[in-house]
Amino acid sequence: MADNLPSSTAPSKTKLKQLIWPEPLVIEPTSPHTHTIILLHGRGSNAERFGLELLKSQSSDHGKTLAAHFPGLKFIFPTAKKRRARLYNRTPINQWFDHILENGSSFRNEQLQYEGIRETTAFVHSLILQEAELVGVDRVILGGLSQGCAAALHVLLNFRPDNGSLGGFVGMSGWLPFEEMFVDSEEEDRGVEDTVDQTDLQISALNTARDIASLSAIDLGKNQVPAFAHTPIFLGHGIHDEKVSIKLGEQARDVLQHLDCKIQWKAYDEGHWYKVPDQIDDMVVWLKSCMNI
Repeated sequence: MADNLPSSTAPSKTKLKQLIWPEPLVIEPTSPHTHTIILLHGRGSNAERFGLELLKSQSSDHGKTLAAHFPGLKFIFPTAKKRRARLYNRTPINQWFDHILENGSSFRNEQLQYEGIRETTAFVHSLILQEAELVGVDRVILGGLSQGCAAALHVLLNFRPDNGSLGGFVGMSGWLPFEEMFVDSEEEDRGVEDTVDQTDLQISALNTARDIASLSAIDLGKNQVPAFAHTPIFLGHGIHDEKVSIKLGEQARDVLQHLDCKIQWKAYDEGHWYKVPDQIDDMVVWLKSCMNI
C-alpha cells in the first residue's frame, strides 16, 4: 500500500506533475458533432491560457469566432506535463519537450528533445484515436502554436492510422525539430537518373519521425504512401517573431514541400503570435476547405 511506503520513497509533488497529463480543456460543439480539432499550446502556457484566448479571437466576418464559424467542431486543448527546463535552471514548466533555443534560431543539446517528443507523441496519438472513434480519423484536425506546433508536426509525420489520414494540420509560429534529419543530404549530389523516388522519401520521413519518437518502423509495401502526404497543412508565422525565427518556420515549410505535402504557407506582419483578424480569417477559409463546408 502507498501509505506504508517510507517518506523518502514517496514521489515529490513536482515528480507527480511530471508523471500525470492534466485533463484537456474540451469545448463541445453547439450543433451535431462533425469534426474535432486538437491544438497544442506553446511552451510555459497551458490549455486555458492558449485555448480560451484563441476562442475569443474574432474574424473580420462580423466579429465571428472560430466556434461561431464551426458549430459542429469540437475543440480539444491539451496541457503539457511539467518538465524541467534546462534553459531556466531546470525549473519545472509546462512543455511538450525540453529544448534550448538561442536567439530564436539555433538549438543546443538537441538530445533533450527526444524524451518529450516520445511521450507527447504517445499522448496525442491517444487523443486522436479517441476522437477518430467518434467522427473518423479524416475528420480530426491537429495543430498547435510555437512548441505545440513543433510537437504536433512530429505527430503528423509519425502517425499511422489503420486507414485514412488526418483531416488537416494547422500550425502557428512553429518549427520542425530535427528538420535536417528529414532531408537527404546526398540527394543534391545525385544525377537526374538517380533521384530518390518520392514515395520512398515520404516513407523514409515517416520512419525517421517514428524513430525519433521511439516507435517501430513501418513497411507500407509497394505504392503506399504515409498518411501525412494526404493531409492538408496550413502554416502561419510572424515576420517579426523574435522567439521562433520565421526562418525556422520556413525550414519546416521547405521540408514539408520537399516531402510533397499539400501545404499552404502565410507570413504575417506579427511577432510570436497569430495575427488577428488576418490569420483567423485565413484559418476559417482553410478549415472550411478541409471540412468540405
